[in-house]
Amino acid sequence: MSYEYSSTSNRLDIPNPFKVENYFYFAAAGILIMGALALLLLGRNGIANHMSFWSLTPLLIGIYLLFRGIGYGGKAFLQLRFFFGRGEPKSLATEIQTDQSGKGAGADTLKETLRQNALTFQEPQGALNGLLYSLIPDLIYAPHPIQIIAQRQFQTALAIAVTFLSFIIAWVGFSSSTSSSWMGLFYFLFTAFLLIKPLDEGASSKTDLGVKGLVGLILAAVLGPVIIPLIGSGLPDVSWLSLNGQTFLMLVAAMTSVSLFFIALTKQMIAPPPTTMACEQHALSLNSHPTQLFDELDREMQKEWTEQIPNRRYARVLPVINNGSGTFMGEALEETQPMPRDDMRQIDLKSCFSLPRYKWLGWLNSMGVLLTLIGVISMIVFSALMESESFESSVTVFATFGLAMLLVGAFCFKAGHILWGRFDFVSELIWIETKGNYQSAKLDYGNQFTDRVKTEKQVINIESMTLRVWVAQLETVSFGKNSQRWLVGMRGMQDKARYISQHVIEFAGNQSIIVAPTSGADMQKIAALSAINQIGGGQSVDPRAIMLGAIDNASRGAASLPEIMCLACSGVLEPNTAFCSNCGTKVVG
Repeated sequence: MSYEYSSTSNRLDIPNPFKVENYFYFAAAGILIMGALALLLLGRNGIANHMSFWSLTPLLIGIYLLFRGIGYGGKAFLQLRFFFGRGEPKSLATEIQTDQSGKGAGADTLKETLRQNALTFQEPQGALNGLLYSLIPDLIYAPHPIQIIAQRQFQTALAIAVTFLSFIIAWVGFSSSTSSSWMGLFYFLFTAFLLIKPLDEGASSKTDLGVKGLVGLILAAVLGPVIIPLIGSGLPDVSWLSLNGQTFLMLVAAMTSVSLFFIALTKQMIAPPPTTMACEQHALSLNSHPTQLFDELDREMQKEWTEQIPNRRYARVLPVINNGSGTFMGEALEETQPMPRDDMRQIDLKSCFSLPRYKWLGWLNSMGVLLTLIGVISMIVFSALMESESFESSVTVFATFGLAMLLVGAFCFKAGHILWGRFDFVSELIWIETKGNYQSAKLDYGNQFTDRVKTEKQVINIESMTLRVWVAQLETVSFGKNSQRWLVGMRGMQDKARYISQHVIEFAGNQSIIVAPTSGADMQKIAALSAINQIGGGQSVDPRAIMLGAIDNASRGAASLPEIMCLACSGVLEPNTAFCSNCGTKVVG
């Protein structure tokens, strides 16, 4: 799986995190499809020999397993290989176009994160979440999707644990076979509901057990053995459908799968992320439009594009200058192309069970494959034991047990999927901010009476402008190709912040403005104008020679201008003087 850019760099190649998970999906798909074919053959023979309702049962179960197997296979094929294109992964804020000015949604949040030098995390709500975060303190630093699924699984685990305790108490308390059968049916359906509800609603769903749910389950455990016998006389006899053993095994398998999930989750937890910030602040003066600084920053940052991929621009506000005086501000916020972390590696089945981060996740999926196999075998046994003209109630044990194992197996795959699809990225976030006061003025250079070449210019004078440069390396994660990217770590890059600020200061000092002749370009232009103005009047001089001489003098600097000698005493005359300071002789020309 790789980025599709015009680059040959191997930095753009991302290992497929779903490679190992696909092995488990293919294994489960193969088991389900082979079991479906076996059941379809049994159903065909039953229909050919004697057509009845029970002869259709293997056929219906085979169709169900065939759909499940094709679904697992299709999931694996979708994850075999896919590409990150331009604009992926998703940006941390809304991007603005290169010709636009303004701020994208979310840009202020990123700036505040840089300014505060701290990451913010959502505080867990509710008593059960408070218990979860006290048991796993580092969970608060996990990305938001991980926290959501952890909360869901924790509530599911509590619900299953309380249901299991309630079931054991009720099972022991019932003596009547009719009441016991109804009790087993109730707990079987309720446990299946606990497992199916999160699967249908996706990875971000919640069980929402809450205090009311806990009270309800406890009341069911205490009052169930009393209430069901009271109403049992009016209920039909379902003693042939004994589900107590199947419910017990389903609850044990569900608690085991949830335990494996939390072990895998804790192995993927990271320590509190490093959070530092690099900020360079300077006061500088310049005599030019401050927008020129941002034009130069655009040129400089383009040189630093990662793999020649344009930066993601989240904010660009150019300074606005009017006539007279006033205040201005400008800023630019850009993020370099997110790149995969260097420690992301290609894993296979062998390395999966040797790396702590993936070992327990591999066991969770292995349990899903094993339970799927057990469920398919139970369904085949159930179909093989069924007779065409008679019905033995004991064979329903295999059908219900197989259905329970298939449900828990699907739960294992769904719970581990979000942990498999984690992508880690590294990028740089750059924020440049300028604020200051300005005064506009008109500049005339040259003597009004003696100079033959004069210049004038409308200039903007800025004194002690505040320049701030913030640069941070961001660690972000996403789960899946098109999912949101989450900020999990931030490290200041002091050297780069210092480099950008010094580059801006040097550029501002080198602007060609006469009001503050500090740049090399100003000195060259002053020297050129002085050389032209000192040429004597009435001489027939080739203008091209004048310009060549001026350029030659300008290249040597103002100090290298030719000296003018007094004709009477041979003293050195000051430029633009009418009389010699030594002998008082009037200067000619």
